Amino acid sequence: MTTTTPHRDAAQASPPPTTPGARRGGAARTDGLWPWLFVLPLLIGVGTFFIWPILQTFWYSFTSWGVFGGASFSGIANYVRLVSDPQLYQSLLNTIVYTAIVLLGIPIAVWLASLLNTPGLRFAQFYRVLFFLPYVAMPAAIALVWRIMFNGDFGIVNSFLGLFGIDGPFWISTPGFALVAVSLVGLWSSLGFSMIILGAGLKDIPPELYEAAELDGASRWRQFRSVTVPLLSPSIFFVLIVTTISSFQLFDLLYAILGPLNPVIPKTMSLVFYFYNAGFVDGDKGFAAAIAMVIFLLIGIITVVQFRVQKKWVQS
Repeated sequence: MTTTTPHRDAAQASPPPTTPGARRGGAARTDGLWPWLFVLPLLIGVGTFFIWPILQTFWYSFTSWGVFGGASFSGIANYVRLVSDPQLYQSLLNTIVYTAIVLLGIPIAVWLASLLNTPGLRFAQFYRVLFFLPYVAMPAAIALVWRIMFNGDFGIVNSFLGLFGIDGPFWISTPGFALVAVSLVGLWSSLGFSMIILGAGLKDIPPELYEAAELDGASRWRQFRSVTVPLLSPSIFFVLIVTTISSFQLFDLLYAILGPLNPVIPKTMSLVFYFYNAGFVDGDKGFAAAIAMVIFLLIGIITVVQFRVQKKWVQS
């Protein structure tokens, strides 16, 4: 028969000793004051300048304002009026068309970034700066230059088309052509940012993959399609998100190129321009707040859809 001593039973039943380091770790896990103190300035800024304005705009969208101020609760009257206004759908269509044209610049930026990352390319940094300058330039300055270039009488765009026997239109005063002109400027000005982000992503692709693909007999186009694009998909996705959000916020470029008194504005205005007219030209702050909430909701829905779809084509 096997017997156990009382000392052995007591040693097995007693819990392991707690070290001072473990006590300090447990105390640190329960003390969450210091992390909150460090992030408190950021939280105050975000709450004051982002969250509170959104909540305030949401409340204003259910109010109506008088000529001299003063808001009164009007329920969903602003939203009922908004969904029955044809200008909402025209502005939404214009914004979608503008966004679609600007997004065409992403594959162009991928191709240009690949060219600029060619080994041994001379003046590569100069070319990057040259492409990036339009992104950091003032929209008003860009608009002034392009207004002259799109001039129907002496603009360089129509002069170039005239070399091929094409009679160019009056770009910024013709419905349809005005939106295309603004969209082309938006595409051109966004190329620099996209190329910088995509160029950084290209530098993270191991060159050994291209060497292995070349040994397998893959052409340059096959290497670009099977190696570059899949491994660059996270950067492409980031550029896609940023470009889509900025395109749905189109205002300054449209305002500066066309002007507020241009007769094509009703057929060319974006959602943000529609908000500007309601809030700052007509003075209808409650209706403008409803437009702002619709823009906020649309951008949120599109961003969520993009994040859901990216799981199918973005490689982690």
